[in-house]
Amino acid sequence: MATQATGFRPEQIRNLVLLGHAGSGKTTLAEAILHRCGAITRMGSVEAHTTTADYEPEAHAHGVSTASTLLFATSDGCELNMIDTPGSPELVGHALVALPAVELALVVVNAAAGIELGTRRLFHAAREAGLACLVVVNKIDLAPANLPQLVRDLRESLGRELHCINLPCKGGTDVIDCFDEAAGDADFGSVAEEHRAMLESAIEIDDAALERYLAGEAIDLATLRADLVEAMNRGHVVPIVFTAAKSEVGIDDLVHVLVNEAPSPVTARPRRLVRDGEIVEVACDPEAPLLGHVFKIATDPYLGKLAMIRLLQGKLDSKTPFVYGDEKRAHDAGHVLKIEGRDHPSMDSVAYAGDIVAVAKLDNLRVDTIIHAPGTPDSLAPIRPRYPHAMSALAIEPKSKGDEVKMLSAVQRLCEEDPTLACAHDPETHELVLSGLGELHLRVALEKLENRFRIAAVARRPRVAFRETITQRAEGHYRLKKQTGGAGQFAEVFLRIEPLPRGSGFEFASEVFGGAIPTQFIPACEKGVLDALAAGQLGGYPVEDVRVVVHDGKSHAVDSKDIAFRSAAKLAFRDAFARARPMLLEPIVTLDITTPEAHVGDVTADLKTRRGRVLGVDTLTSGTAAIHAQIPLAELRDYSGALRGLTSGAGAFVTEPSHYDFVPPAVQRRLTSDHATPGTD
Repeated sequence: MATQATGFRPEQIRNLVLLGHAGSGKTTLAEAILHRCGAITRMGSVEAHTTTADYEPEAHAHGVSTASTLLFATSDGCELNMIDTPGSPELVGHALVALPAVELALVVVNAAAGIELGTRRLFHAAREAGLACLVVVNKIDLAPANLPQLVRDLRESLGRELHCINLPCKGGTDVIDCFDEAAGDADFGSVAEEHRAMLESAIEIDDAALERYLAGEAIDLATLRADLVEAMNRGHVVPIVFTAAKSEVGIDDLVHVLVNEAPSPVTARPRRLVRDGEIVEVACDPEAPLLGHVFKIATDPYLGKLAMIRLLQGKLDSKTPFVYGDEKRAHDAGHVLKIEGRDHPSMDSVAYAGDIVAVAKLDNLRVDTIIHAPGTPDSLAPIRPRYPHAMSALAIEPKSKGDEVKMLSAVQRLCEEDPTLACAHDPETHELVLSGLGELHLRVALEKLENRFRIAAVARRPRVAFRETITQRAEGHYRLKKQTGGAGQFAEVFLRIEPLPRGSGFEFASEVFGGAIPTQFIPACEKGVLDALAAGQLGGYPVEDVRVVVHDGKSHAVDSKDIAFRSAAKLAFRDAFARARPMLLEPIVTLDITTPEAHVGDVTADLKTRRGRVLGVDTLTSGTAAIHAQIPLAELRDYSGALRGLTSGAGAFVTEPSHYDFVPPAVQRRLTSDHATPGTD
């Protein structure tokens, strides 16, 4: 592995992200590219845990990539910056965060498995981000007979703009170029037909070249390549290439396509940022003042915090000053690094606009920070990808007491690295809740806590924040009289409680006349009632939507004091609460589900078994439906996995708090059966 890296001009750089469903072979494909370009001396394997990209212990444990990894190689005077990403739908945040850093998405398809859920989702995410796309049909040696039908399926599912830029030949042991070559023998299809289709699709966006072609003139290769790049940028052409990465079939041809027929930062669409709510385009100009986008944060055991930066304009070396955020003091990088898996060689020269680099130990840098030269406008912001909402949660605490602060800091670091991971302290249940996209997502986060930060965590389902209330008016009374030889305690309180509308909270009033309870003790009565409200008698949950009126009582000139009236009011409230037909309240959330139309019936039927109420179903585009419902939060436990099972992995949902409502009697009995009623002394 190189100990130093060289800077490349923008026109020599190719930035690409590898996207695709889990198991499509993205990591092996990246490994093969590194090997064929000479960046590594031998190929590692996913099974042996020796690939450059999957170096973290979590990837080894699960046998799949669990984080995005930066890699780079050089070929024919060009630098290939690659970002390998996880394929699991639950880890999609690592893939989406890479989209703003690149010009080209390599969508990898497993030839044996065909088009999978992740294939479609990530292809459309790349197109939405404005990236040029290239489909890599990998593992062609496993299912050579499937390839003709797979190409037809790809065109039907992803678009008629897909064209084969090469084809398998020699029984799947090689590929033949259909762009540079106009004839040849392939295992299926016609090289001449694919060449003609690719050529005509590419020059359709070039009126001058199209006119010459229709007049019978030959179009030179340089013009064809320039037109192909522009057609890819516009989404007018999506090339298909064929590989068998494990045996390195088609890898040299893929590298040839990337170097000669893929967009560079100069020939790609300009990067888009937001200024004062308006979208502005930023051309890749190395002579302009420095401008860079922090698109990813990682933690290195030796260097600490690493900020991955896509340079949009200008140049960066170890002494280049820059500012970010509201800070006025200029910073410098100290060392400008390239990232190659776990290794991070220093740049031995300046890094130019278009490159992807990293800087270390600048703790205030965050994902989506824009760095810029001092004195230039600081109002630019990136366009964020549309990240999915969290669908699963765990309440976590450290196994070792005293590690609470350390664990909170570590979890916050993990959330910096993954925009779909979130943590928050629940003020109702006093739990630290870690939220993510599913069981695997959260399990990987807990493993990183232990492997990287040496913090073992205990995880459980978060408690549901139930409430208690009353349904009828009731009277309560308590007489406190304690005599222990010296000054005693005496207080007597009569009060009335009344139900309030949902969401009203708590009201307190005094109707005491004639000094039955001296005025100075009324605040103590209110405090006592608040003490009782903190933990109701049904299940120990907070009590709400209650009006309390203190209307009578007695006092003693010597033994009455604040603490006595506080205790008496608390116990008088409990006396009244037991007579007021108390009920449990549970949080209800609004639930919006997207699912293929074919699964709407299954999803709505499942919602009814969970006490959900379907409010409506909307038909969206491409055979997708949106189901709007309300459901008790307690019924959403394990719903992420259940929805995936009901929809073959294609369903997703988001929730939003709505209101509190009564718990059905049978459910209330189950929830309160083990709760001991507080004592009265």
